[in-house]
Amino acid sequence: MTLGHAAGLSNAPLYIALDRGYFQDEGLTVDLKAFKSGGDMVAPLSSGQLDAGTGAPGAGLFNAIGRGLGIRLVADTGQLRDGTKYSCLLVDKKLVDSGRYKSIADLKGERLGLYADGTSTTLWFDKALASAGLERSDVQANYLSGPDQAIGLENGSIDATNVAEPYATKLVDEGTAVRVACGGDFYPGQQLGAIMYGTDFSEKNPDGAVSFMKAYLRGVADFRASVSDGHIQGADSDEIVQIVAKYTELDPELIAKTFVAPVDPNGALNAEGLADDIETYRKAGLIENSGLTVDDVVDTSFVEKAAAAMPSK
Repeated sequence: MTLGHAAGLSNAPLYIALDRGYFQDEGLTVDLKAFKSGGDMVAPLSSGQLDAGTGAPGAGLFNAIGRGLGIRLVADTGQLRDGTKYSCLLVDKKLVDSGRYKSIADLKGERLGLYADGTSTTLWFDKALASAGLERSDVQANYLSGPDQAIGLENGSIDATNVAEPYATKLVDEGTAVRVACGGDFYPGQQLGAIMYGTDFSEKNPDGAVSFMKAYLRGVADFRASVSDGHIQGADSDEIVQIVAKYTELDPELIAKTFVAPVDPNGALNAEGLADDIETYRKAGLIENSGLTVDDVVDTSFVEKAAAAMPSK
């Protein structure tokens, strides 16, 4: 079977399952294919050229499904949790040190580096602004890629960002930025990432779809055991870091320092949160299909069957 990925830390459980032979144990031969983003996997997933992939739930993906493309979100690859430091607001250290930034309210009028409208990080950021009585129109929003957000903060062209890892850790470590708040403080449980199945694969090979999930959940278990205080610094962490480095080509030292997103032990998606996200995007005019519901987007049957078949601990 074919599996698409955009190299990143959120795919760590998949990389572990691949490297440790868990898919082979299930009788699956997985052909890993690299993409620049989850969005680039939509067409091959819906056409049957790709069986599974990873990506972030957002308005673009929801609209593709609403247009009838055969894709479903089937398992968790990362959620926000209260108190975790994954997916955070970073502010220029000079603004923090000078006292110009003290709270979210001080973002008013500042230049913010954000991912595109309709993406998952804008959801928690809007909630963060709302906590201080602000809206996105109260800041100078610059919609940039992750690398460009990092560069912008370094060269002073933006004042704050919610750039993803590992860029966030690099900015903090080099003294450019300060983590001042995190997404989990404002939207605990938000679904940041998911495994996607093409329905051509899941409908024609439902047993294989469940077997894939069994292997993935073994990777999840290993990943969760390796995480301590938000970092890959627990059980087998040295080996896990090297596995992630192999598939992402990131510096192992940086991987060990970077915060990672919590993953549900049973791969369960936050369907209720996804339903809320669809409605939020709909109110913003970003959802094309007026009848689209979370039931059109999510199919948890495969991961639920896999979780039920896993040995109890």
